[in-house]
Amino acid sequence: MPPDLLPVFLMNIALKARANKVVTGAQGLIGESGIAQSELSPKGKVFIHGEIWDAVSSAIVPAGQPVIVRRVEGLQLQVDPALRV
Repeated sequence: MPPDLLPVFLMNIALKARANKVVTGAQGLIGESGIAQSELSPKGKVFIHGEIWDAVSSAIVPAGQPVIVRRVEGLQLQVDPALRV
C-alpha cells in the first residue's frame, strides 16, 4: 500500500468503528431477549447474557417465558413479555 493512502485507510476504519452500535453495558441490553427465572408479578428475576438481573415487568410473566428489555434503571431492568410467533 502506498504510504500516502495509509491515513485514508486508517480514517476509514475509525469512522466505521464510531458508527457501530453500542453492545456493552446497560445500553447494550436494550432490545435484548431473555428468560424469566421467576414469575414477574411485577418484580422478579430474568436471565440475560449469562447473568441474572432484577426486573420489573409491565405484565405478569410466568417463569420460563421470554422477555424483552425495554429500559435499564441502575441494576434493574424494565422488561415486557416477548410475543411468541
